[in-house]
Amino acid sequence: MTPPPDQRLGQLVTRLRQGGLELTPQEIADALWLAQWVTPAAGPPGTGEVPSGNGDLPVLRPAEPSAAPGTSGRAPRDPAPRTARTAGGERAERSGPVALYAHGPRQPARTERAFGVRAPTAASLPGLLDLQRALRPLRGYRPLAAPPPGPLDECVTADRAARTGVVQPAYRPGGRRATSMQLLMDVSPSMAVWERTLEELRQTCAQLGVFRDVQVRYLHRSEDGAPVIATGATPGGARRPRPADQFRDPSGRCLTLVLSDCVGPLWREGTAQRLLHHWSQTAPLAVVQPLPPRLWPRTALPAEAGLLVRDPAAGGRLRFEPGDFPGYAPPPPRGALPVPVLLPHRDALGAWARLLSGPGRTTVRGAAGWVLPRHPAQPEPPGAPGAAPPPEDLLRAFRASATPGALRLAVHLAAVPLTLPVMQLVQRAMLPDTGPMELAEVLLSGLLWELPAPDGTATAGPAGHWYEFADGVRELLLQSLDQGAAVLVLKHCSDYVERHFGKGARNFPAMAVAQLSGAGAAGTAEDTEPGTGPAGPELFAEVPARVVRWYQPVTAREESDPADEAERLFALWESQPDPATLDAAQERARTAAAAYGHESPAGQRARLLLGRVLVIRSWNAHRDDPQTAHTALLEAEALLTDVHEQTAPGTDLHTRAGLKLADVCTTRWQREQDLGQLLTAERVLTALPADDPVRCLKLGLVLLSRAEATSYDRASAELAAHELRSAHRLFEADGAAPTLLGTVLLHLARAMRLSGAPAEEIHTVLDRAELPEDTRLPLLRLLERARVATDAHAWTDADQAYEAAVARTDSNSAERAGLLAQWGESVLGRPPGETGTASAESVLREAYVVVPGRDPARPRIQLLLARALLQRFAGHGFLPDLYESVHLLEQAARHAPDRSARAEAWLELGSARITLHERSATVPFPSAAAFSDAALKSAADAFGKAAEEAEPGTAVLARALHHKGRILERLGRRRAALDAYRAAAREWAACAARPGRISGAETRATREAVARLEGGRRS
Repeated sequence: MTPPPDQRLGQLVTRLRQGGLELTPQEIADALWLAQWVTPAAGPPGTGEVPSGNGDLPVLRPAEPSAAPGTSGRAPRDPAPRTARTAGGERAERSGPVALYAHGPRQPARTERAFGVRAPTAASLPGLLDLQRALRPLRGYRPLAAPPPGPLDECVTADRAARTGVVQPAYRPGGRRATSMQLLMDVSPSMAVWERTLEELRQTCAQLGVFRDVQVRYLHRSEDGAPVIATGATPGGARRPRPADQFRDPSGRCLTLVLSDCVGPLWREGTAQRLLHHWSQTAPLAVVQPLPPRLWPRTALPAEAGLLVRDPAAGGRLRFEPGDFPGYAPPPPRGALPVPVLLPHRDALGAWARLLSGPGRTTVRGAAGWVLPRHPAQPEPPGAPGAAPPPEDLLRAFRASATPGALRLAVHLAAVPLTLPVMQLVQRAMLPDTGPMELAEVLLSGLLWELPAPDGTATAGPAGHWYEFADGVRELLLQSLDQGAAVLVLKHCSDYVERHFGKGARNFPAMAVAQLSGAGAAGTAEDTEPGTGPAGPELFAEVPARVVRWYQPVTAREESDPADEAERLFALWESQPDPATLDAAQERARTAAAAYGHESPAGQRARLLLGRVLVIRSWNAHRDDPQTAHTALLEAEALLTDVHEQTAPGTDLHTRAGLKLADVCTTRWQREQDLGQLLTAERVLTALPADDPVRCLKLGLVLLSRAEATSYDRASAELAAHELRSAHRLFEADGAAPTLLGTVLLHLARAMRLSGAPAEEIHTVLDRAELPEDTRLPLLRLLERARVATDAHAWTDADQAYEAAVARTDSNSAERAGLLAQWGESVLGRPPGETGTASAESVLREAYVVVPGRDPARPRIQLLLARALLQRFAGHGFLPDLYESVHLLEQAARHAPDRSARAEAWLELGSARITLHERSATVPFPSAAAFSDAALKSAADAFGKAAEEAEPGTAVLARALHHKGRILERLGRRRAALDAYRAAAREWAACAARPGRISGAETRATREAVARLEGGRRS
């Protein structure tokens, strides 16, 4: 009897594909063969991993508990293991309890061995067993192409060759399952709700036993509008997207089901229809349309009902006769092909299976849409360009066509920020009787606008998209939502904020719940505690504030004092940051500032408040409109300076104006890099009372920034450490939150490191900081430990701290790339032979892989990686490292965002080109002279560009001019070389007048070159 096939190989291939890896059979065989030789003989301590001894996967058992304090380190003797008798009479050991935990972005890293398990959820496709039965007729599908041969029969081939003298391969009969299935999902934003449907469809096809292989792929739109296909919903996976035509099957042995609602950009542009037309000429293809048929006319593939006919004798081409009376419908356009459009239900998929598996001419009822070889794009909707319909018309049209469940869902979603995880959470909690169909109706209703991803958030596939209701629609929907229901919806949203952003973040939905419930709200939105920050994107603050304003309108009190009314409105905005409330506060403050004199207390209060509002305006507008932000900041600086000068020192208004004025100066320094602004902030804060903890904290940070901006000035760093110690003492006496105290200690450790304090003292300060695990503060502590260890030349400790910090970041985040770049730069700066446990090339290579293509930090990472490759080339002489470094330096020099980085890249590129010229031995002898001149001129051009980009009076400019002189001298252009050397000497002299160290050997080499060429000219 033939033993049953081993299912583990199929499970391994499935898991590899789920991870985005598509390996060939040969690669899988090599990996399995290698695994039997590299499997460890014993698991690591504490993991409980025991080798099975027969090459199978290791058995995971619970780890031994550690010895109790006061006992010997010897493990106690375990009691007899609990056993259960199996059907075969053998005893099977029962494992100990297994811990389960939910994975989340704020979960602390776990070192024990863990694996994922599935939790049961509601099915997206109704009747999966019935769906499998409906697809069983596909067993009879036979492609028109000749069946593939089976495996080679070596014995028969050898026997025939021995008998006839002719070697002709003989094959065994082919396998029964020669057909494969390709499931292709469109990744347009509205398709994110159908991920579960795709997974259930994959399970159905895989368990059917009909297909040789079931592949799941995703259809993307490239930057140039072309269709590309990847193995993941995000383009930046393990394998890059490939052109869609590479997945076309010309043999007809691969069936394709495209899961799409046909409303994405590829469909509106006609690109997807042209792709389907090209694919359907050689292999069966159908579109699985999850939307109900009443919505199909709104899509870019408006299918209609009719008869689908397939005749293998006529080449297997599909014909479609639309309408209830075939033969009377108008003919399709010339060159059009029908594509079946199927609902994800048993009847529609079963009819398609019968159509393909019929032995002769088969006719079934179904729906299809026409696609053209040059399918046109959809026309723009009628109406004035840029003019949006009134919200009443939008809502009226939605009510006329939406299902009751979709309408109720839209009403509940009016109280939350519209990101897909929050929308699905509200749907499960408030409307469990609705499903993805109702959510898709809301997404495609025309009530929503798609927003760009906020800063600090990753667009991880379709689920990362953000939406907002059209102007006025949210308020109309809130008219149908009871206040109690709104409170419950916001409560679920606050739970999401706490899980996703951590308990240390400001939870504005929870503050809205408190206000609507009559419990009040604590905290302000203007001055957030350091390290806490807002709860993610701005929509999590703005939307709850708009909901609160709807149920509890804020009305201006015309009879009250304008200054008092402005302060009242600003206090309301601090508890719920609603833009409309801030607008009203600004208007009242401006009115009061104009009505009262400069010397009156009411006028000073109004100007102080107006300055604070303008500072907030500047912060909010800096990303989108820098000019408006700069104008608001200048006006705020003038108002705050006037209040600070007009009020008496020691008064509350004087102190508050000084603190806010220091914030303005610090902000201007960060944007303009003007050290004078930093000195002004230091002067203002120094004059304020020294017993104010906020003043001490701000002054310490200003001094710390000054120390970093002036080549790590130790005196400024020591003053910063003194102020930060005072701030911590005063905050601790006032009973401040542990998060604030821990943040102050992090800044203190940074100041102590810059002042040259011993490493043991800095680590003691870092150990004192109590930091919540669900914030970024533990990561910052690890980063500071790594820098302290680097300064102390404790390379192993530095690598361990960097590695722990990197482990706390997301795998494909820009923050991870930045940490890896810092780590790699630290390794590059170490003395030869003292590299620790990390390799600069491997760390920077990972950073280069992680950083997005258009990230401003990418050129810097390219420059560092090139340095690492040049460093390795200098030690090993591996020529490909030199070639790759030249390529990376060219990319960095062309795309670096600032002049100094471009100058460094051009400078190092020139040196690398000289090295490449000297080490390359692949040029034929007749052209060696021409190649030498071209290489030297290319290097001189790089040095010239470095000189153009470098700032005057910098070492980079001096080096660029010196190297340019060297190349010109080698080319025989002595006069030009002398001019370059003289310019380099002048730049070295300018560098000597600035703070910082310069290389004496370099300046001496420049002077010697000038003297040599001048002596040659005189002689």
